[in-house]
Amino acid sequence: MPSIKAEIIIDGKLNEKEWQDAQVFNDFYVTVPFSLEPTPHKTQTLFYSDDSGLYVAFINAQDEETRDRRKHQRDNLHQTYDRNVVVIDFDNNGSTGYMLGVSLSNSLIDYTITNENQVDKDWDGEWFARTSESDENWYSEFFIPWTMVPMSQQEGEKRTIGFSVSRQIRYLGNYVAFPKVTPQRPKFLSKLHKIQVVKSNPSRVDFFPYVVANNDFIKDDSSFNAGAEVFYNNGRGGEISATINPDFGQVESDNIVVNFSPRETFYSDKRPFFTQSQSMFDISLDWYPGFELYSLLHTRRIGDAPNYDCSRYSLAEGGSNELVSECEDNQVNSNGIDAAIKYIQLGEKTDYGLFSAFESNENFSEGKDFFAFRTLHRKDDHKIGYMVTHADKSFINRQATVNAIDYQYLPSSKIKIESLAMVSNSNEDEAGFGSRTAVSFNPSKEWKYGAEYYYFNEDLNINDMGYLWRNNLASYGASVNYTRTDFPEDSFVNNRSYNFDYWDQNNADNENLNEFYTFFFRQSFKDTSSLGINIFAKGEGKDDEITRGSLEAPFIMQDAGHRLEFSYHSRIYGFWQYQLNTAYEFWDYYSFTNEAKRIGGGFSYTPQDNLRFWFRVSHGTNTNWLTYINDNHYGTFKQIRSNMNIGARWYPSEKQELQVKLEMLSFRNQKGEGWFANSSGFLVRKNQAEESINIGNISFQIRYKYEIAPLSNFYFVYTRGGGYDFDDQANTSKIIRTTWREPEGNRLAAKVRIRF
Repeated sequence: MPSIKAEIIIDGKLNEKEWQDAQVFNDFYVTVPFSLEPTPHKTQTLFYSDDSGLYVAFINAQDEETRDRRKHQRDNLHQTYDRNVVVIDFDNNGSTGYMLGVSLSNSLIDYTITNENQVDKDWDGEWFARTSESDENWYSEFFIPWTMVPMSQQEGEKRTIGFSVSRQIRYLGNYVAFPKVTPQRPKFLSKLHKIQVVKSNPSRVDFFPYVVANNDFIKDDSSFNAGAEVFYNNGRGGEISATINPDFGQVESDNIVVNFSPRETFYSDKRPFFTQSQSMFDISLDWYPGFELYSLLHTRRIGDAPNYDCSRYSLAEGGSNELVSECEDNQVNSNGIDAAIKYIQLGEKTDYGLFSAFESNENFSEGKDFFAFRTLHRKDDHKIGYMVTHADKSFINRQATVNAIDYQYLPSSKIKIESLAMVSNSNEDEAGFGSRTAVSFNPSKEWKYGAEYYYFNEDLNINDMGYLWRNNLASYGASVNYTRTDFPEDSFVNNRSYNFDYWDQNNADNENLNEFYTFFFRQSFKDTSSLGINIFAKGEGKDDEITRGSLEAPFIMQDAGHRLEFSYHSRIYGFWQYQLNTAYEFWDYYSFTNEAKRIGGGFSYTPQDNLRFWFRVSHGTNTNWLTYINDNHYGTFKQIRSNMNIGARWYPSEKQELQVKLEMLSFRNQKGEGWFANSSGFLVRKNQAEESINIGNISFQIRYKYEIAPLSNFYFVYTRGGGYDFDDQANTSKIIRTTWREPEGNRLAAKVRIRF
């Protein structure tokens, strides 16, 4: 087959002759909101392919005064800009899609899409896009190399791919797309448009060395770290990647979280090796943004806190008290990683992958080893997969394995059925079992229905290598959603949606814990502002989480309660935009009630397209905040909680980004009163005061980023922050001042990661 090589220069100017021979797509329809009306602005997409990759161009008709040229961070998908987006399913099998987008300001987004419509921003690929403008239109131009991701081999002289193209129009608050699909609907990947392109699947090797230099001002200590990652795409659907001493330098700080609940806070991974080519191993469920129900392979377990057993160094074991003290005083929060390797192979009907990682030994501890295998098979409208994970924690004599089978069935364009079954085993615990089954039905563009059932028995434990919100759970629920988009032209409303959920929560023995009713109302206006109202109510029930498995009192009784929330996001007024939110909740514990109030808001100021400031604040109170102290011992407190988040982001040039961010938290809980639960689960006063819980936390970061080349970056980062406990005399101002003056962490880091 003769070689085809285009001479297209990616500059946003569509002046090459190849565009005259490109396929043309003009039929765009409004998909957000899902009205399916013809696009209000003419939009045209050109599509061309050669032996190097795919070329996509957009011609976007739009008046100059309505165009949005503001720059934004990479992967900022959830705020509105003027943007063009391409989604490609290279294997045309509905397993994985790649979403690539460029805004008018040349800011980029790239996401993976799995499980039909589940998007993940942690992946970054090598691709190129630029924009340009004329009086009548603005233009974008994409180049997507065949080497960006591994692809399965296909028979025939052409490759068939699935694709969609869309355009976000900020001043209207709309997305228009071809074909009539959106990831906001339950079925997306399986409904992409099919197109034949030049067949090319070249091999490629990418080598990523990295160097990090750190200076700790508190310990007066400097450190130097280096490592490397290599990715080899064999051109036949296989990719092997390996790392030695993988990049562990986090240049993005996690948000401040104060968690007194029995449940672990879920943090996503930002380390490059553990985000690239990782979608094969992704069996997870987000109930809503920020709330993960489960994830079978949670890569932040790798390099997490080491396992310690200081009793090994006691006198009884031939050690000494000094060794025990040294062990207790020298524990670290993260474990180094010696090496990791993964291999994936994509086929026409079957994919599989292997994953392994090996931690290094730390003082007074030994590293853990992690292994995973995953396979996925497709036949007609069915997908069935299998995954096994194994964690070897020899230092504490623990071996843990999880086996899982997942299944998806798409009998029609309106119905999706999916199921998961998993079994956990270890040398310390009884075998555990968990399952989930969900059905969604979309009879029309206005109506959506869903139903789900979960069962996790009390022995299910996937947390050695994965994440599970809680076990001992048997719950079912249903939801109904109605969205209206057909408002008259003179109406100020763009779209309006109503959502009602019912949820019945039980433990694994089918003892009822509670019933929940929620009503969500969302309305978007044609000026791009929006408001939301949430009403949450529950009946009489039991809280079996706060008790932490107490045998004396395994649950606490609760009477009916409710929560009300209101939020409003304004349109852009010149350089300004603001948001407001408030919430009120009432919980009855029979012996007392808790009334909680919260108000928050913020604004952003964008004096130039490349400069943005933001300020967000919230303040809340609880009359009787209930928390666990120790076994069957609880405390209630008068709570005052204040948060503030301020920052600025500046883009001096196309390749540079400077961000300054400060987050502060004051968490005051005073006038504590002690309680215990009787055998019936009712709280009884202990007639004793409880020590106050006053916490201050602060996180400050200055981060400079310079893009040397795609996927090659230099970072210079200063971080300062930490948390402290305070007495009752400390007000919010003192808590913040003291935490700033006496930080737990005060570090400067320089990092460079280059692709060869």
